[in-house]
Amino acid sequence: MFAKKNHRLIAGILLLVLVMIGVSGYRYESKRTPEYAMQALMTGIAERDEKTIARYADIDAIAASAYDESTAILARDIEELHAMYPQDWFFCHDTAFMEQYIAERRTQDLALMQRAWSLFLQPDAIVSNADDMDDAAFVAKEAQDIVPHYKADLLTVTPEKDGAQASALVEITGDSSAYGQLVPKMQLKLTLLRQPDGQYRVVRIANVAENFAPVVKGIEDYCTMKGIQ
Repeated sequence: MFAKKNHRLIAGILLLVLVMIGVSGYRYESKRTPEYAMQALMTGIAERDEKTIARYADIDAIAASAYDESTAILARDIEELHAMYPQDWFFCHDTAFMEQYIAERRTQDLALMQRAWSLFLQPDAIVSNADDMDDAAFVAKEAQDIVPHYKADLLTVTPEKDGAQASALVEITGDSSAYGQLVPKMQLKLTLLRQPDGQYRVVRIANVAENFAPVVKGIEDYCTMKGIQ
């Protein structure tokens, strides 16, 4: 049961990556610009084009950095989280316990996230029978249900002066449904690095800390909605 609660956090982190869906109004001729990379990535995610996504985003690096930053906040602020959500026994531990628990689970959790992402891109591979569904399939299936209730808009793309790095700001907005109101609105600040071939690639979410509290609230509301204890 305790591990199941940790998967709520994993699903929330994964959602930060998955909801970068929707085609913005950007259109660029040059393929070696961060604007083009963001446009291609968002289109690739919308179309579940694994090859395009891999070219313009390092999903493993994004997931690992988001996981590490989120779980560090989780361990640091565990007492505050317990005070905010006293009904959630997942938060009934201290920082030392959480740090050890996270360290022991990191490899397993990242593997789960990787498999869930792969299944999300190949929905036909998700087992429909709940009794046969493993944790990764469960996360992917829930993501399939949640993601259509969100849209993404690419607000800005800002290259650094040296041209080796850029940042992008994507705004995520939920619709009026129960799913869409789990996290009604948030912004993702993404870091892109220029690759040896001149293309840009997203490598991390730069504002995980900013989104931690609303995502945790969304996860708590999701569990209440689903009757998950």
